[in-house]
Amino acid sequence: MLSERIPLLISLGAWLSAFCALPAERPFIVGVCAHFGQGKGHLPGNLSLMKQAGVVSFRDELAWRSLERARGQLQVPQQFTDFILESVKQGLEPMLILDYGNPFYDKGDKPLSPEAIEGFVRYSEFVVTHFRGKVKHYEVWNEWDIGIGGTTPGTAEDYVRLLAAVYPRIKKVDPSIIVYGGAMTPGGIRNGWMERMLKAGALNSLDQVSIHTYNYSNSGRERTPEAWASWMKDIEALIDKYRGGKKYPLVVTEMGWPTQIDRRGTPPSVSADYLARMYLLGRTIPAMRGIWWYDFQDDGWQASYNENNFGLVRPDLTPKPGYFALADISRVVGTAEFVGRVETSDPEIWVLRFRTADRKGVLAMWSAHEDDGWQITLRNNGNLSPLVVTEVGHGSVTREWGARNWAEARTAAAIPNELQLVVRGTPWVITGDLADVSITEVKRREQPEAMRGGVFLR
Repeated sequence: MLSERIPLLISLGAWLSAFCALPAERPFIVGVCAHFGQGKGHLPGNLSLMKQAGVVSFRDELAWRSLERARGQLQVPQQFTDFILESVKQGLEPMLILDYGNPFYDKGDKPLSPEAIEGFVRYSEFVVTHFRGKVKHYEVWNEWDIGIGGTTPGTAEDYVRLLAAVYPRIKKVDPSIIVYGGAMTPGGIRNGWMERMLKAGALNSLDQVSIHTYNYSNSGRERTPEAWASWMKDIEALIDKYRGGKKYPLVVTEMGWPTQIDRRGTPPSVSADYLARMYLLGRTIPAMRGIWWYDFQDDGWQASYNENNFGLVRPDLTPKPGYFALADISRVVGTAEFVGRVETSDPEIWVLRFRTADRKGVLAMWSAHEDDGWQITLRNNGNLSPLVVTEVGHGSVTREWGARNWAEARTAAAIPNELQLVVRGTPWVITGDLADVSITEVKRREQPEAMRGGVFLR
């Protein structure tokens, strides 16, 4: 059998001592998207499951046309107020999208005329006033770059004009709100729309940049969370070109791997792995402040339709594998301090170091290789207290220290201060006293799942 040995001697305790003087990191929002504004789902059931999974925010919309049903008269439908107030009562933070056209202005298309822009601003002011003290996250429009919401595709320059009109008016209503701007499609990022938006001065009229980053239609490695993370670093660098010395946080307000059964769909177990890895990798992007998975609940039962299969739970609230993956990593992602990546000789082996508020160490480990398992050896030169070892989405065990390579040599001696774990695409999260722990070896353990045939590996 083929084996590869990658010698390592990486002190995890060195990471801890290097960062022990740092204050607690800024919060990172673990969010999901919802469609309560469209009348979908059972509200109490959704909110309860969101909280159990560690979700702190959901993104929804109160479309302009739903509030201004008679020209010049604005009213928030009671069902909208009800779902916002109930979610706040449950401790969740709604993000509301201010979006889409109104048939009384510019024939229902994107607001471009001065009259339509003023109408949209009045609607935005009305929403912020109505929910003052209850909602602090607002996103201006959804995917302006394409023809969504019954509108035609819009230019970056026109979007910035709208943003510039809305931003000061709603911040005057409630200075404490966070205004997110951008929300363009992945195509808008890649085809230059985002850079044109930045060049037109968008950063002067927002608090945080929001983007949508789907890559599930790509093939091979380009559809993976690791490719996504590399892309996020490029986007962070693009924003830096235009920020003029001011820091602008970055958030992803739509991202996911839908589980429909077609060539673009992702098997539920793989989608769960990708979710966990993406949220963990999000913490490695210095500017990133949150990710909202699209979306929380499947929109229907049609197995071959992507729009029916983005959710973490089914239409009847049956959890999918991604739900349990999110539940297992949300606390680490949302509240722990990211310390750094532990580099190995193999760039496809990921070991991320965190520290919880109660000073416990956390390691998140996985392989981004297409196949085979990779055995990671930990060595502890200090306190040999047991570790809690969690395979994300599958359960936890308590591991005592001690290893013995008996499968390779029956005469091998036990090593009391080592612990070994084989990783694949599903992350493992290890929690405990890691102050004196080092990674000493990464070794390939050949487990060629591809030989089974017909298996979607990554």
